[in-house]
Amino acid sequence: MSSDFKSLTWPLRSAEAPGRELSYFVGGRGPDVLYLHPASGFRVSDPLARLATKFRVWAPIVPGFDGTELQEEITTLRGVADLISEFMSAKISSGRCDVVGHSLGGWIGAWLAVLHPEQVDQLVLSAPAGFRAPDAAPLSFEPAVMLKQLYAHPEKRPIDEKPPEFITGNRDAIVHYDAGESRDVDLMSRVSEIECGTLIMHGTQDVRVPVDAVQMLRHEIPHSQLMYIYDAAHGLEIDQPERVGELIEDFLMRGEAFIVKATQTGDAAGAGA
Repeated sequence: MSSDFKSLTWPLRSAEAPGRELSYFVGGRGPDVLYLHPASGFRVSDPLARLATKFRVWAPIVPGFDGTELQEEITTLRGVADLISEFMSAKISSGRCDVVGHSLGGWIGAWLAVLHPEQVDQLVLSAPAGFRAPDAAPLSFEPAVMLKQLYAHPEKRPIDEKPPEFITGNRDAIVHYDAGESRDVDLMSRVSEIECGTLIMHGTQDVRVPVDAVQMLRHEIPHSQLMYIYDAAHGLEIDQPERVGELIEDFLMRGEAFIVKATQTGDAAGAGA
C-alpha cells in the first residue's frame, strides 16, 4: 500500500441542505464518489484512503453519528437517503456520482438508488445491513460478542480514538432510526428497482449479514455482481483492506468491464456469483 494514502487530508465541513445542516468530510481529487459510513461512524480506512488517490470522496455524516445532532423529523434511513440526495444536489456539480456504502451505509445507499436513481451512477454495497430475514436470530450488541463478529482478525482493529460520547451517540442513533434489527421489509421489497450497476461484497465469516441476504440482493438487483471476500468477517475494510480496496477501485473504474477482470483474477478476492 502506498504511504500516500493516509497522508491525504480530510477536512470536516458543514453544508446546508434546504435549511438542514449536514456535516461531511471530503478528500482526494478526481471524479466524485459518495461514501456512506457504517454504524461505527466515519473513519478513514485503508480502502477509503486508497479510493481518494483516484477520486474526490464526499463523506456525509448521518445525523446523530460522531457527535452530530439528530434531526428529529428524520426518523428512518429512508429519510436519511432523501437528505443525502439533497446534499448531493447541493455539493456535487452534476448532482450524481458513484456511491459506496459499508454496512449501515450500504443500507442507506440502497435506499438512495431506489428513491433517486438519477443520482447514482454505480453502487457498491459492502456488507450491507438492513436485509436480515424475519426468522434470523436477533443481533447482539454486547461488546465482546460484537468484537468476535466484526473481525476475523481483531488484531487489525484500529484503536478507537473517538470520544466516549461519540460512541454512545452512535448507539443512540441506531435506536433513533430503528435500525437495531437490521431488517427493512419495505426496502427488501423494492431492491429490484435498483437500476445501476451494483457490486455486492460479503465476508465469508460475516454472521451479522447472513449469506442469504446478499444472495437475495444478487438475485433481485438486475445489474449486480456478488463477490465473497475470503477470511473476512463484517469488517471487510479492516480484515482484508487490500482486497476490498482493489475491488472497489476496479469496479468504479471499469464499470461493465469489471466482471471480465474479476473472472480472470478470482484469487484476489474470492468467488463471484
